[in-house]
Amino acid sequence: MNTLTKQLPVTSVVTNVTQSLRPATRLASAYHYRRNGIYYLRLRETGSTTQAASVSLKTTDRREAMGTSRRLAESIKAFHLDNPTATWHELRERLLLIAEGLLPVAHDVNQWGGLHEDATTNLTEVAVMMPIRNQPVSQHVLHDNSLPLPVSAPAMTFEFLSGLYMSDRAGEQKASTLSTTKFTHGVLCNELGVLDLRMHTRAHLVALRDRLATTRKPSTVNQMLMKLSAVLNWSVENGHLEKSYDKKLKFTKGIESSRKAFSQEQVGKLMAYANKLPETSWKRWLLSLGIITGGRLNEIFQLTTGDIQTLESGVTVIHINEVGEGKSIKNKRSERQVPLTDGAYGFDLAAFLRYVSTCTQTGNGSLTQIGYRPAGEWVNQLAIPQALGESYVRGLVFHSLRHSLASLMQAKGIPTTHAQAVMGHASGTITFDTYGEGVPVLVIAEMLKGLFTE
Repeated sequence: MNTLTKQLPVTSVVTNVTQSLRPATRLASAYHYRRNGIYYLRLRETGSTTQAASVSLKTTDRREAMGTSRRLAESIKAFHLDNPTATWHELRERLLLIAEGLLPVAHDVNQWGGLHEDATTNLTEVAVMMPIRNQPVSQHVLHDNSLPLPVSAPAMTFEFLSGLYMSDRAGEQKASTLSTTKFTHGVLCNELGVLDLRMHTRAHLVALRDRLATTRKPSTVNQMLMKLSAVLNWSVENGHLEKSYDKKLKFTKGIESSRKAFSQEQVGKLMAYANKLPETSWKRWLLSLGIITGGRLNEIFQLTTGDIQTLESGVTVIHINEVGEGKSIKNKRSERQVPLTDGAYGFDLAAFLRYVSTCTQTGNGSLTQIGYRPAGEWVNQLAIPQALGESYVRGLVFHSLRHSLASLMQAKGIPTTHAQAVMGHASGTITFDTYGEGVPVLVIAEMLKGLFTE
């Protein structure tokens, strides 16, 4: 008897279901942080404050740390892609094994963040934090954070945030400003210590301000608080902090400048003193130009023959700029053209132009004859006291000429935009002869002429 074999119908059912390549355990962006000078790498499961582990990179050298981090990241990612169902504990143990066998030197420097954008993406490059010195990388220490963390790591200390801020904004600052910023950040790092700024309160910042004020003037403290606010506000804007409590933190009393201004009679004595010096003496023109332009000592000191210009309008100006080796100005608003007013307090423009011509003929592009520091010492310690005699008081220095001109313009009702154009302050600037925005140079020339001859 024939046995009929039952034939099963062909169906479209797929029996070998493809396993998703998406990892079951997602890893949050990795962090680098520094503790006692040593770099660490921290990995954390996405959304968890308990499943986190830190590996000591055993070095204080940033380049070595970043190279080691790159290799760790590539190795753990490869393992994760091969084992998409791996648990956090398996990933943590794998990280330890990789770290223990890692070579001590890595030459490539990579900045990296999340290990998994999706199952097939490469490492995402993001900003890496801090800077570190050679120690064996083979002796890695893994810290298992088994207890819940009050906040996600790493701690957002001021040192940590300062490093991020400086890596982003340092290139925008002048060398002199950058030096001040670094110094101030160092002071703030010491004062704020290990405080996690994600948990800071108004009381923390008020206490900081009061500590700073114990050995500093209110005006100095306010400048330091401005640097603090810059970092905190940047951190909020970039998602590192949720909020900052720095508003209205600065002192409002006792911040008056200790620098004094010369009286108009004293300014006249200073010009008379300058005019007694030889026409060929740079000291004469250093003092004279400070009197009639209100320029900062460094701005006058770094003038070159090319910075003395007679425009098509017939107005002679000094062009304060930073074009040329070694020249710098306070900020971009400091670049300006300031007219020279013949006869102001007795200023001799023709004699000054002869001096400039002599410097040009000798091939000396700079107008100066002595260094910046000796020039400051001469004008502040010798010239001003001698010129003023009994009317001299401590605190009257070259920068006081700037205050004097600003005060004179204020007393005469000069429009703020015109005064700012002369002084090179933060808003408003003088235009060039044929281009730019702001106040026309001829208008400023007429304003100064009326100011000095009234």
